[in-house]
Amino acid sequence: MYPTVDLLDFICSLLLLPLWVAAVVVLGRMHTRKTVRRMRVLAKAGHVLIVIAGVLVAGRIAACIGLATLDWMFVSDRKLGTLTFMVLATIPVLALTLPRLRPLRRLTYDDRAQAPTDAQRAAAYEPALVLPVQVAALAALPGMLERYLPPYQAAVATFLVTAVLLGLLSAVLVVRARRRYARLAGANPSLPSRGRVRLVRLGVTAVVLLVLAALSMVGIQNSALPETFSMMQGNHDFGGGAEFDTAAHSGHAGGGPGSAGGAGETVSVDQMKGPRDGVPDRTFTLTAEPKQVRLGSGATVDAWTFNGQVPGPELRVREGDLVQVTLVNKLADMPVTIHWHGVDVPNGEDGVAGVTQDAVAPGQSYTYRWRATETGTRWYHSHQQASEQVIRGLFGPLVIEPREPKRAVDTDIPVLLHDWDTADRGRVSTLGESDTLQHRPLAPGTKVRLRLINSGQTTKWVTVTGVPYRVTAYDGTDLNEPGEVSGARLELGGANRYDVEFTMPATPVRVAEASYPDAGIAFSADGRGEVAADTSGPVLDMLGYGAPAATPFDAGSSFDRTFSLVFDVWLGFYNGAFALRQTINGQVFPDAPMHMVREGELIRMTFLNRGDEDHPMHIHGHHFLVLSKNGNRPSGSPIWLDTVNVRPGDRYEIGFRADNPGVWMDHCHNFLHTRLGMVLHLAYQNVSSPYQVGGTAHNHPD
Repeated sequence: MYPTVDLLDFICSLLLLPLWVAAVVVLGRMHTRKTVRRMRVLAKAGHVLIVIAGVLVAGRIAACIGLATLDWMFVSDRKLGTLTFMVLATIPVLALTLPRLRPLRRLTYDDRAQAPTDAQRAAAYEPALVLPVQVAALAALPGMLERYLPPYQAAVATFLVTAVLLGLLSAVLVVRARRRYARLAGANPSLPSRGRVRLVRLGVTAVVLLVLAALSMVGIQNSALPETFSMMQGNHDFGGGAEFDTAAHSGHAGGGPGSAGGAGETVSVDQMKGPRDGVPDRTFTLTAEPKQVRLGSGATVDAWTFNGQVPGPELRVREGDLVQVTLVNKLADMPVTIHWHGVDVPNGEDGVAGVTQDAVAPGQSYTYRWRATETGTRWYHSHQQASEQVIRGLFGPLVIEPREPKRAVDTDIPVLLHDWDTADRGRVSTLGESDTLQHRPLAPGTKVRLRLINSGQTTKWVTVTGVPYRVTAYDGTDLNEPGEVSGARLELGGANRYDVEFTMPATPVRVAEASYPDAGIAFSADGRGEVAADTSGPVLDMLGYGAPAATPFDAGSSFDRTFSLVFDVWLGFYNGAFALRQTINGQVFPDAPMHMVREGELIRMTFLNRGDEDHPMHIHGHHFLVLSKNGNRPSGSPIWLDTVNVRPGDRYEIGFRADNPGVWMDHCHNFLHTRLGMVLHLAYQNVSSPYQVGGTAHNHPD
C-alpha cells in the first residue's frame, strides 16, 4: 500500500506547480483579450485549471492521511510542511478567485467581435482574482522540491525558514499586484515604464542566480569529508538508556567510548583478536588480483578477483574450527580488506577499513584468525571501497558445516546472485557463474541443498520450478519445521541468504531470478533437459513460514536500550558533489550518531523506510531476532538475521543481545547507498578504535 499512496502524493506534488503556473498565465492574460468571447474562454480555462489543482490538493490530503494511518513518521515533517503551505494557499483561491471568475465565465456578447468594456477588463485584472493563484503557485514549489528539503530533525527549522521566505515573496506579489492594478486602471501614471520593470526583473534574476551559484560552491566545500578523521568522533545516541562517560571521544586516534563514571579501562579494537596461538584447522590464502572475466553471454568484465576467479573460492569449514585466512593484495593502487559477513568474529577480525584495521596496501598481506563458533551459509567480501570492490568481484561463499548435521544431503551447492558492469552489455545479472542458462546433470533421487547468496546491490526474487522444496535456513540460521513450498518467489535483499533443499525428481528443475528468467540453472538427469521458469507466484511470507519455537526474548521483553532509525533521501551535497543522499534520521555518515551500548544489554531497534528504494540493513558482529514487521509479529519460525531488507513503507522491529564488544559498522548493504551516507556504528562502552578514515592508509570503509 505504501508505494502506491506515496506515488500518488508524489504525482500530485509534481503536477500542482505547473497547473498553478498555467492558471497564473491564463488569468493574467484575460484582460488583454480583444473580444468578450476570448475573455470568457480564458476564464473557463482558468476555472478548469483551478478545479484540477484543487482536486490534486485534495489528493495530497488523502494520500498524507493514508500514509499517516500506516505510520505518523511517513508524514511528520517534510510532507506535513509542504502540504500545509499548499492547503493554506489554496483556501484564498477558493474563497476569492473562483467567485470572481464566475461572472467572467458567464459573459455574454452580441457578436464574436464584441470588445470587453472597461469594467469587464478591470474585473479581469483585479488583485483578488489573480493574486491568490500566484501565491498558490509559489506555495506549490516546496512540494515539488520536497526531496531537496532536509528531513527529520532539521525539518522544523526548514519549515520556519520556508514559511518566512514564502511570506516575504507573497508580500512582494501583493505589492506588485496592487501597483499593476493601479497602472492598468490609470490611477497612478507615475509608475515605472515596462522597460524599467523588465530591467529590474533581469537584475533580480541575475542576483538570484549568483546567490544560488555561491550557495552551491559553499555546499560543495562544506560537504567534503575531511582528509582523515577518527570513526570515534561525533555525536552519540544512548537509546533512551542511562548515559555513560564519553570523555574519551576526543576525535583523535585512540579516542573512544569512556566508561560509566570513569571506571574501567578502555580496550582498543586491535586487542580484540581471534586466537593467536594454536595450529589452525583450516588455512586459506586469498589473493586479490585483476582479471578480465568473460560471462556466459560473452560479455566481459574488468574484474577484481580472489585467486583469479569470480565468485571467489568457496571456503568450507566445520563448527569449532580455528580458521586462518591470509589476504595477499596484488591489485595496483587499491588497498583491500576481507569482512566475514554474518560471522560474529571478534571485533578486530571484522575487516572494516578505518574501523577495525588499516586496509591492506598493494604488495602487502594480512592474516585473519577466528574460530567458527556458528554454522550455516555465510559469505566474505572486501570492506574497503566496497561500492566498487564488491561490485567488481571481491567476494565469495563461506560455509560453516555443523559437527553433527541435522539433515544429510548428497550435494551442497552455493549459488551467488550478482550484478556486473560489463564493457559491452552494460549491467547484467548472474545466477551462479553465468548470465545465461546453465545446464547441470543431477541424478534423480539426489538430495540437494542450494545455498542462495545475494552478493548484489538490489533485491532478488528467486524461483525454483519443477519440484517442491523447503527453505531450511535464513541468513544461515536454521528455521524451525520448514514446510513444503511450490511456486513461490523467495525475496533476498542485498546480502541475504536462503538454504533451499529438495530431492531431485526424474524431470528437470529450473532455478531462476525473476528479473532475469532467461538465465539461471537447469538441473536434469542428462544435463540437457529444460523447463520454463515460473516467476508468477507470490512472495513467500517468511513471518508465517515454519513453526514457532522458544526464543531467549521477544517483543514483550524489557529492553535496556531502544534505537529508532528512519531511512530517507535528501537531494543535496555530499562529499563534494551533488547527490541523492541516503539519510538515517536526517543525517549522513559521519554525522549520524553512534549507537552506544553496554555489554550484556538487550537492545531493540526500529527500522522505518519512507524512501522509494530497498535498504538491506546489516549490523556487523551480531545476529538479531525479528520482533515485528509492520506491526505484525512472526507466527511461524523465529527469524534470526544479520541483514534485514527494509522495503519502502516497511517498519521492522528487531532485538539482540549486546554480547560481542567492539565498534561495529551498521549500514545499508546496497553499497551505493553506503557510499551516499547510509552508515552509522554500534559502539560498546570502554571500546575504542585507533584507526582513521582516509589518512596514509587510505581507509575508505564504504
